[in-house]
Amino acid sequence: MGIADFAIEIPTHKVSVDEMSRQSGQDVDKLTEIIPAGRISVLAPDQTSWSIGRDAAAKLLAQNPVPRDEIGLVVYAGSSEWGTPFWSPAAKIALELGIHNAHCYELSNFCNAGTAALAIADEQVRAGKHGAALVIISDRLSQLVDYSTGYVELFNFADGAAAVLVAPEARYEVRASALRTDPVWVDYYYGELAGGRVRVERTAKRDGLGEAFTENFTSLTRSVLEEAGVSADEVAYYLVTHGNQDLHRDYLDAMGAGPDRSVFNYDADGHMGGVDPLIALESLERDGRLSAGDVVVIATAGSGFSWGVMAVEMR
Repeated sequence: MGIADFAIEIPTHKVSVDEMSRQSGQDVDKLTEIIPAGRISVLAPDQTSWSIGRDAAAKLLAQNPVPRDEIGLVVYAGSSEWGTPFWSPAAKIALELGIHNAHCYELSNFCNAGTAALAIADEQVRAGKHGAALVIISDRLSQLVDYSTGYVELFNFADGAAAVLVAPEARYEVRASALRTDPVWVDYYYGELAGGRVRVERTAKRDGLGEAFTENFTSLTRSVLEEAGVSADEVAYYLVTHGNQDLHRDYLDAMGAGPDRSVFNYDADGHMGGVDPLIALESLERDGRLSAGDVVVIATAGSGFSWGVMAVEMR
């Protein structure tokens, strides 16, 4: 039981740090420290977050011709800002892909939503409630950032999507997972309507969030590994959301893992929310760096603030 396969869709349009600098007044060198790639992928004018999620799902189902009537669950996971209010992107994707017997709904947990949705889907397929489940992880994070606000820690927010098929015949068995929210940070970031669009705002800058990231990631990971019966030294790779390189490295240090036991794609693109670890997993597969029996930890975090950790074993 677990992840049978996955597919990723990345928009081809880009926004450069030079353009961000023009809009924000921030120094290009400072922005390049946050965005080493020098650019981020963003939706084209004719794209939406749900449409690239659909494209990822269509690619996935073309690779895995599972009967549509076996898919009993379609979950669209992201940050709650779908672009069209009072509307279901999960149902729209199901309609366009010919999935007519599934329960379709959205799960909002920001950049942690993908892990949360995969944990739910795995539990339901494992319990025999559905023959298979489809999880779409997609966000339009770049469109929520107003560069003029100067919140440079958000300037790496990019757009991207992934689709994951959860089924009994799995390439990656889910060994264990855990999720947690620390609500004291709930009001730190919030959305605000401005000029007909939703943009992310922040309250006064507070210390301690970095420590909370490392503490929650570390404790959840230890709990998951204990449940899975795997030691930290036995984990082949730790794959982390690409929000902040320093926090990424702090987590690895806390787990006693060097950078060679993770994937750093900061030079390739921006932060695509819950899609980041799947891009990292895809790169491990492409480079032939995984073998049967390898345990991979997926660690995600999102506003709220929530953390999620999942241990999967390659079959």
